[in-house]
Amino acid sequence: MRSVVLIHGLLKGMGREVPCEMLAMKESASGTSSAVYSRCSVIDAPQDLPDGDYTVAFNGLIVSARKEGGLWVPDGECVAAPPEARTTGSQRHLFTVEEAARILPILKDNVA
Repeated sequence: MRSVVLIHGLLKGMGREVPCEMLAMKESASGTSSAVYSRCSVIDAPQDLPDGDYTVAFNGLIVSARKEGGLWVPDGECVAAPPEARTTGSQRHLFTVEEAARILPILKDNVA
């Protein structure tokens, strides 16, 4: 099953560590508890963060992200986080395709 999810994570990099939100595609096989996240895009983070390389930790995973020209650019795959980097960030809401279609036009000015 595939769905767009809102993820609350911890953004780290450029000397900062702050909460953030990402949209991601979550794919899970029926009958299993494992999931694969892809197309992760930061959609909400403090505006004053400088351009550069960051990581976002959530649900025991880490994904790399990059801010260029003030816009967030997806930069990598999700990988398992080492135990010391794990966060309690979680998915709060599963979006339907219709909800995501309503949200995405609003995001186009904030995500590359």
